[in-house]
Amino acid sequence: MSPTAAVTGIALASPLGGSLDATWEALLAGRTGFTRVTATDGLYPGVAKAAAGALADDLPDVPAFGRKRLRALSRESLLVSRVGMLAWQDAGFGPGAAPDPEQTAVVLGTAAGGLTGYLQVMRDGLTLGPELVSPYAGPQGSLNAAASDLSIAAGAQGSIVTVTAGRCSGAHALTVAADYVRTGQAQAVLVAAVDVLDPLRLAAGERAGTPRPFGADRAGAPPGEAAVVLVVEDAARARARGARVHAEIAGVSALRGGADGASAAAPAVAAALAEAGVPAGGLSLVCSSAAGDPHTDRAEAFAVHGAVGSATPVHSPFGALGDCAGATALLQVALTARALADRCAPPTAGRGAPDPDLPAVATADGPRDLAGGPALVLTTDAHGQASAVVLRTP
Repeated sequence: MSPTAAVTGIALASPLGGSLDATWEALLAGRTGFTRVTATDGLYPGVAKAAAGALADDLPDVPAFGRKRLRALSRESLLVSRVGMLAWQDAGFGPGAAPDPEQTAVVLGTAAGGLTGYLQVMRDGLTLGPELVSPYAGPQGSLNAAASDLSIAAGAQGSIVTVTAGRCSGAHALTVAADYVRTGQAQAVLVAAVDVLDPLRLAAGERAGTPRPFGADRAGAPPGEAAVVLVVEDAARARARGARVHAEIAGVSALRGGADGASAAAPAVAAALAEAGVPAGGLSLVCSSAAGDPHTDRAEAFAVHGAVGSATPVHSPFGALGDCAGATALLQVALTARALADRCAPPTAGRGAPDPDLPAVATADGPRDLAGGPALVLTTDAHGQASAVVLRTP
């Protein structure tokens, strides 16, 4: 029997707070994290202004880096390293209690992390001349910078991988991490996801209205930003060292949509449930990535209804957080692990009147108690990609 991959550490920063506890309590209270954001960095014409789910700037420093080094980090690297150290501590790792550094890997998912920094380097090189570009700018502008900086902060000397697959990026990272653990390629994996607000995303957000997951009047969601880091390791090994297991990863599937743009949501759900050996009727919760986008909400409504009908509780946090791009799937995993632990599902903020053209799904505008049982995390994006993760309590 192959090892079971388990989540032993969770930390995040979201528009609702700088921790899992703060975000969870805000969701239960029905709060949203939107504020008016203005951004310009000279890379794009004009000034972008939009309602967005922005992060606070009061997260703790990263003790692994000196002050000079901190000034050189990109925003994505700083966020992931800060949050990663909190996840590492949550997993019970620290001086004298860490796994073999050569057996510790880092896998990060992002939709566009590092892109703005990369464009900044190119612009400065072309307009100012290469001699005036900071030697730190090139490495920190690379698309793998955040994963590399997280590995330095944690002292991880194993594989360092960055994957990108739109809103499903975090699920792809989790797939790689689970494979590392199950095949013995790593003792522990820091699985991260991050995307931040930039002028392009804010400009797109100007056209979005109030997020209405599955709602009749949905017209897109404001952009959001988030950083999430999980620690994944073999469940038996974790228990042997006395670690708390937040959730076990029973099944995971990440699929591309068809050439015609058809969503892979339903096949992804079927594949994850089959790997987990869980009948659809045995699920206690479905965590959806619906955020008010006409196409992704439709794909998820049909996939969820086709799998569990309209009885199983369904929750989406993105009516409160906005569209968090590549951080979406790992946010869902972290929040679903908490829902299973507390046996409670938060309300779906902004749900409004359901769309009569969509099959019914069981969202609610208040917290609900959950029966014991596994949960499904479903994530889709506008290009038809989809991922599904089945989590179960230890």
